[in-house]
Amino acid sequence: MVSGSAILSWNKISTVVDPYLGRPGELMCRLDLGYIRQGKDQPPPVVAGRAPDRTGLMFFDRGNDIRAGDRVRCITGPVEGTFEIRAIPDVAQGFSIAHHMEVQIFEVAKTAASDNFPGSGIDSVEYLP
Repeated sequence: MVSGSAILSWNKISTVVDPYLGRPGELMCRLDLGYIRQGKDQPPPVVAGRAPDRTGLMFFDRGNDIRAGDRVRCITGPVEGTFEIRAIPDVAQGFSIAHHMEVQIFEVAKTAASDNFPGSGIDSVEYLP
């Protein structure tokens, strides 16, 4: 608490989130911006007077510890920016087992995407096409 208000800071996590990649705080995934699953994802809000936020879908391996409220920052690949996960990730079921996970993501404004935001999120995402 500083002057009666809570001050929260965020640091890159030191745990290995993606066992296949094996780097602390990094996750291999695929981002598909502009894609919305019918009947599951929230439609983008109507925005007046500013550019609309980019929304899309993030696909990643099952077993990774990704939760609602986490934020991811892209470090490689064609997509740049910081994105927030607002829903619980869904399991995409294969014929006999869970195949992968998917979750809707929302771009975070650049002013709010600094190193001072709450949450235990993933610091970086490695995009592999």
